[in-house]
Amino acid sequence: MDPEDLIHSMRAAYKNMPLPPPNPAVKEWKSFYMNKDGIPLDLLTFEPADRESESLSLFVWYFGGGGCIGSPESTAPFCRSVVLEHNCIVVAPQYRLAPEHRFPTQVEDSWATLQHIAAYAREELNADPAKGFVIGGESAGAVIAAVLALRARDELLRPQLTGTYLTAGSYFNPDDIPAAYKDHYRSRHDPTCINSPMLNKPVKAAFDACMQGDYSSPFFKAALWPSGQAGLPRTYLQTCGMDVNRDDGIMYADMLSKSGVETKLDVYPGCPHCFWHLFPDTQQGKKWKVETRAGIAWLFEYTA
Repeated sequence: MDPEDLIHSMRAAYKNMPLPPPNPAVKEWKSFYMNKDGIPLDLLTFEPADRESESLSLFVWYFGGGGCIGSPESTAPFCRSVVLEHNCIVVAPQYRLAPEHRFPTQVEDSWATLQHIAAYAREELNADPAKGFVIGGESAGAVIAAVLALRARDELLRPQLTGTYLTAGSYFNPDDIPAAYKDHYRSRHDPTCINSPMLNKPVKAAFDACMQGDYSSPFFKAALWPSGQAGLPRTYLQTCGMDVNRDDGIMYADMLSKSGVETKLDVYPGCPHCFWHLFPDTQQGKKWKVETRAGIAWLFEYTA
C-alpha cells in the first residue's frame, strides 16, 4: 500500500475508535492560539472539577502517532488520569501532521505552543510552574518532548521546566550510533521487534516516508544535540521490550545519567510499542499504570 494511503486509512480507523466519556471529576475545554505564521493550534486543557482558587502545577503532554496520526483528544483518558492522580493542570497541544506538513513542522509547532503555555500559564490557567512544570510525550510525542527539553534549557525558557517524561520514543540516528552503544543497538533489526504489533516494519516505513524526518538533525533525534544533555531537568523514561525503539530508550537514559541528569527508567520485557493501549488489563499493563503514576509523582517532587 502507498504510504500516504496507509496513513489515511490509519487516521480513519483511529478516528472511529471509541473513547471513554468525560469524567465529571475533570473539567476540560478546548482553546487555541495563533502561532507566528498565523496558524491556529488547539490546546486541550484538563483540571480538577472541584478545584478552588489555588494555583496548581502544570503538565504538558504531546500525543504520539509517528507525526502522522493522533490528536490532543486521543490523549484525553490519560490526561484525565494525570489530573486526578497528581492534582495538576494538563495541557495537550496540537501539532500539524505529515504528509500534509512534514518535518520539522511538528517540532516547531510544539515549541511554539510550549512557549505560549509558559508565557501565559499563570494568566490563562492559574497555574504555578514553580510548583512543577513537566513536559512529556508518547512515541512521536516523546521524540518531540526530548527536543523541547533541550531547547528550553538552551533558549532559557521561563518559567523553567522541572521534569520530562519520555515514553516509547526514539532519540538516536540509527545510521550513526556512538561507538559506546553500537554493540547494544539491536532493536531496529531484531525480528521480534520489527514484526511486533503497533509499530511493525510497514507502519514504521510509512511514517518515515510521510514525515521525511532528518535522522541527522538534532531537532529530530535528541541524542545528537550539539551542546549535550547536561543540565536537563530530571527525566523519567519508559521503553518496551518488543519495540524497534527499545534500545533508544535504554541508551538515552544512560546518556542522560552519564551527563549528570537525574534519571529513572522502566523497561517492559516482551511488550510491543505502547502496549498499554491494547493490553491495559494484563499484568504488564497494570504494572505500567502503577509505575507511570509513580514516575510522574517523582517528576513532580522537584520544584524550582
